[in-house]
Amino acid sequence: MRHSPGSRCASRTAWLGGTASRGLFGGKATGGGGEMTSLAVAAGQSVSSVPLFERALATERDYFELGARTERLAGAVLAWTPAFVSAPAATVVHRVVADSVADCGPDWLAMVESRLGDLGVGLARIYLTASDPRVETMLRDAGYACREELVFTHRLPDPAPLLTFRPVATEKDWAQKRSFHDEVAESPDGHFNHAPDLVGLERHKCARGMQAFLGEVDGRTVGVVCAIWGNGIARIKNLLVHPDYRRQSAGTLLLEHVAAVGRARGITEQCLMALKGGTGELLYRSLGMRVAGSQYEWSKRLGKQ
Repeated sequence: MRHSPGSRCASRTAWLGGTASRGLFGGKATGGGGEMTSLAVAAGQSVSSVPLFERALATERDYFELGARTERLAGAVLAWTPAFVSAPAATVVHRVVADSVADCGPDWLAMVESRLGDLGVGLARIYLTASDPRVETMLRDAGYACREELVFTHRLPDPAPLLTFRPVATEKDWAQKRSFHDEVAESPDGHFNHAPDLVGLERHKCARGMQAFLGEVDGRTVGVVCAIWGNGIARIKNLLVHPDYRRQSAGTLLLEHVAAVGRARGITEQCLMALKGGTGELLYRSLGMRVAGSQYEWSKRLGKQ
């Protein structure tokens, strides 16, 4: 059954600020090409005084809003990148305030789905950073499926010299990365992404602060990874290893080389997200990483697919 926004939520579900680009954490705008700014550490605070889990989640918010347009909803923020709405990673509803959403009830969800439909988004993705039975029940009753993403953290390790590692910097590099994704035909976020959409979205975000890297063996690209530099913590994003080189430490080597870049920037911690029960969880646990917490992605296909 489809709900339309009701009176009890109507005054609270207006979009504030239209579709203008919004600065991260209320800071400098990023959608117009400005540099990424993260204010997870308040003035006068040391990095170490902010819990590691909170700093890890801040890098996730940075990623979602990097180069994106944002709209403030009642109790949440919609982040979307107009040129890449067909890519699942380009549109998410996050920064959810559970009490506000639960108070609005199904009217809030109907409003969100209506707005996503207006944007041409085919997959609704709503992120919760803590479990809330009221919101979870509402989402489940509306047909949403939940994936728990474990937030791994770890001290940055020393680098290994066995893999050629370099940033994606030129048109040739981006073409090489595109060819890698065409060949592997897998998506690092668990949702189907066409290679042009995935690489295009990454390039869009790299122009605004993210960095992408290639891992090569004898001139062949065997793995790719991206990084966002947070407050004393490196967020590892979109790690993907070619099937021919899995179980050969290629993923571990990519992480170690990103760590070297992070250390050069004065960063001492890293964080990664992995689907609970997935191969990423097994890899990160095998490397001695610990789980700092979880976030929860609720998703549902919208309209006719």
